[in-house]
Amino acid sequence: MRLQVELVPADNSEDVRVPLHYNKAVQGLIYTMIRPELPNLHDEGYTAGGRRIRLFVFSRLLGRVKEIKDGNITFQAPVAFKVASPDTHFIEVLAENLLHTPIINLAGVNMALSTLAVQPPADFASGYARFRAISPVTVYSTLATPDGRKKTYYYHPAEKEFSQQLKVNLARKAEILGLSSDYAYEINIKSIKVKNSDQKIVYFKDTVIKGWLGIYELEGDPRMLNIAFDCGIGAKNSQGFGMLECI
Repeated sequence: MRLQVELVPADNSEDVRVPLHYNKAVQGLIYTMIRPELPNLHDEGYTAGGRRIRLFVFSRLLGRVKEIKDGNITFQAPVAFKVASPDTHFIEVLAENLLHTPIINLAGVNMALSTLAVQPPADFASGYARFRAISPVTVYSTLATPDGRKKTYYYHPAEKEFSQQLKVNLARKAEILGLSSDYAYEINIKSIKVKNSDQKIVYFKDTVIKGWLGIYELEGDPRMLNIAFDCGIGAKNSQGFGMLECI
């Protein structure tokens, strides 16, 4: 289930200026909205394969960019984002609290809800879908250097490990949702159109995260395609990475 959230400045100004690396601010907005009913989601989430996963994903901010300067990005109002989750209750709580919150804080900017739309479910009965990433897809491994330090290596979509790790991640999500992880490993994932300019480097708190926009094809069990659509693909979905849109 997914929502599109559209916001306008509460003071009716024409512009919305937020930090260029705004993922933490959007995540914070979401957690603020759901915390009264789902107070433990941030700390606990769900666990699979020894990793903690929070089953939601959100897009980049959507809107007309007027200026990028001094570490900030300025949009012409309104500004929007999409959020998805297989947990219907999560989406319902988020929607209800957005509707009843007159002033919504986005990176220190007082905003008001302009439009809230529930988007229709996608039909994956054919077992095939082509997607556009509307937030960067990130896939990585933590490696040990010769001197014993840990180093994060982010994979390029052209590397075979990219699709392999996407399947592993999808399998964890399937396990949490009560499905066999075998279906995830049978999925065929292709990077169809990914340009150099699709690489995005995002600062989340003090961490540098690399991810890729672009066009991707998934073919396999329709339930796995639904998981990819509702949860996002790759890592760090709840930090604003890996959200897909059907094309």
